[in-house]
Amino acid sequence: MKMNDDVQVVAVSPDAKYIPAALLDCTVKGQAVGYRNGAAIALRFLLPVLCMDISSDGALLVTGSTDKNLKIWGLDFGDCHKSIFAHADSRKNRLIKYWDGDKFKLLLTLEGHHAEVWCLSINNHGDFIVSGSHDRSIRRWDRTEEPFFIEEEKEKRLEQMFESDLDNAFENMYAPKEELPEEGAVALAGKKTQETLSATNSSIDALDIAEDELKRITKHTEEERKGKVADFQPNVLMLGLSPLDFVLRALSNVYANDMEQTLLALPFLDALKLLSYLKDWTINPDKGV
Repeated sequence: MKMNDDVQVVAVSPDAKYIPAALLDCTVKGQAVGYRNGAAIALRFLLPVLCMDISSDGALLVTGSTDKNLKIWGLDFGDCHKSIFAHADSRKNRLIKYWDGDKFKLLLTLEGHHAEVWCLSINNHGDFIVSGSHDRSIRRWDRTEEPFFIEEEKEKRLEQMFESDLDNAFENMYAPKEELPEEGAVALAGKKTQETLSATNSSIDALDIAEDELKRITKHTEEERKGKVADFQPNVLMLGLSPLDFVLRALSNVYANDMEQTLLALPFLDALKLLSYLKDWTINPDKGV
């Protein structure tokens, strides 16, 4: 099969009927083997898909995208059965989350890696999981015979969230209070929503990816000056864009009414990174957000 863009990941159904492929253009395209015209599926995403798998019965396709969403698709009609915002943390959180594919509930959160988890695989019997991380470790997670209660795990997560909120509240007690606005002052209303949090997460990821790419470009330039000529391989996540254009693309995807809250939710260091791009954008006014 000839594709119109770089292929990120490929999966094959157990019956070898479907061969879906995730492309760099933020799509997943598949073809049914054995048909002359190839009964095809075409799925579109906001950001590229980095991992996917097909259920053992060949009925469902599960995709994981850089927009932190987990989507379950039906291979018969190509419809999306469920979309789960799997990782709500603002940065890669080094966690493996185990979901119930029938009730779409979070069952377990596995902690142990010290850096981003890049890949994982489950054995055929579902007895254990093997994960690989940026911390240069491979970990095996075995299923135990200990009784498991969903409500207890949910209570543990709620307790952790409650303790975290208490810590934040304690810190805010000693923070300087904001002055009351003058009478008659008018300001734009703002509200933090799931959309603004998702937009903030996407912006932070774009800033991190662009920063890493700038470091790679600088290192490559230094090696060229020393006579070490080597072909520069751009990061596929950059979608063929420069770091400046990649960050601009991420911000351009934010709705205008969500832009204020998205920027306010940025951590201080990421806000500084964003400000560093303003100089280039002012020099090139045609690239305004």
